[in-house]
Amino acid sequence: MKPKSPIFLLILLLITACSQVGSSVRQSMFQNKSFVHPYFETEQECLDAQPEPDFFHNCHQQIDFIKDRKVRIMLTDILWDGTYKIQGDLLILTFEPNFEIPTGEIIFEILNPTLLIKTDDNTLWKKMKGNSIWK
Repeated sequence: MKPKSPIFLLILLLITACSQVGSSVRQSMFQNKSFVHPYFETEQECLDAQPEPDFFHNCHQQIDFIKDRKVRIMLTDILWDGTYKIQGDLLILTFEPNFEIPTGEIIFEILNPTLLIKTDDNTLWKKMKGNSIWK
């Protein structure tokens, strides 16, 4: 008689991967992480593009994933707080509808743990390393 342990473990693994447990593991991989979409290749390019010394245009967009599925996004110079969930390879951010996010939803495709693509405009968002967007 063959041992049933490997089959049982395989079934348990498949159930876990498809369950909320598997989903919560994926959600925790974003907790306390930030992703950025820079408008410029370098900090100097950003500084050179500023219109005047007393006025500063944003050089990037940023998402900060906070604990308990909370998220904060900066698209222009306003911070929007919302929530996020993962469905398959999609990361769905939900906010109160506003002038920057009229539908109240932004969707990203998860390419890997360090790279997201915003589905409405195909922009790449990279995981921040340290506290600088230029690394």
